Amino acid sequence: MAKSGVGKDKTNSKIKMQKSKLIINNFSEACSKIREAVYGIKAFSQISQNQFNISTGTAFMITPGILVTTAHLCHIQNDPAQPRHSNFTVIRAPDIGQQMERCIFIAEDVERDIALLKIVNPRSTLCVKLTKQRIVPGTPVGSIGFPLAFIDPNTGTFHLIERFQGAYISSFHPITAPTGRELYSYETDALMYKGSSGCPGFLVNGEVFGMHNASIVNQPRISERERQQEIRLAISLWVPAEDIIKFAKNNNIEI
Repeated sequence: MAKSGVGKDKTNSKIKMQKSKLIINNFSEACSKIREAVYGIKAFSQISQNQFNISTGTAFMITPGILVTTAHLCHIQNDPAQPRHSNFTVIRAPDIGQQMERCIFIAEDVERDIALLKIVNPRSTLCVKLTKQRIVPGTPVGSIGFPLAFIDPNTGTFHLIERFQGAYISSFHPITAPTGRELYSYETDALMYKGSSGCPGFLVNGEVFGMHNASIVNQPRISERERQQEIRLAISLWVPAEDIIKFAKNNNIEI
C-alpha cells in the first residue's frame, strides 16, 4: 500500500508540473501573437525654439489601421490638462529598427483615459482580439509592451525594450470620477513597470481583456526627503475591453 501511495504522489506531482508548464507555454504563445499588434508610441510637441516635450508608451491595433492607447499619453507632460501633442509616431514590436510610422489623432475620452489613433499607411493590419467577457478574480493575466522607454537626449534615439509582465485579476469595480461618472476598472495584484500605460492585458488564450492606464500611488506623510521617493502600492488599473469597443463604435469604428 505504501508503494502505491508513493506512485500516486509522483503521478499527481507530474500532472501539476505539466499543468504549470502548459500555462507558461500558453502565455509564451499568446505573447508571440499579441506582439504582432503592439506598438511603441512617441508623441511629441515643440514647446520652444530648441525644446520638445515627448511622451512615450504603448498602443495596440484593435481594427486594421486603428490603434488604442491612453489619453494622457497624447498630452504634453502626460497631463490631460495640458495641450494635446501635435505629432504621433509608432513602431510595431516586430519592426523595431525600421522607420517609425506616422499617426493621426482621432478622438479621446480624457475621463476614461482612452484615445484612438490612425496609422496613415500601416505596414501591418494585424489586430488583437478583444473580449467582452467579464474576467473573474484569481484569473492569471499578462501584458506586453514598452515600459521604461526613453529618448536619448544626445542622439534623439527612441530606446524600446519589449517587456512581458504577469499578474492575477484581483477585482472589477467602479471608480467615481470627479464628474460623478462611474468608470469600471479591472485591478491586478502586481506592480507594473513605470511607463506601462497603453499595454494590452490578455488571457492565456491571447484575448485582450483591457488596457493598462494607471497604478495606485501611496505617498505617506513623512519627511520631505523621503516624500520625493514615490512609494507605489501593488495595484494596477485597466480600462475594460468593453469600454474600448464602445468608444471605438461611438467614433464610427467597427471592431
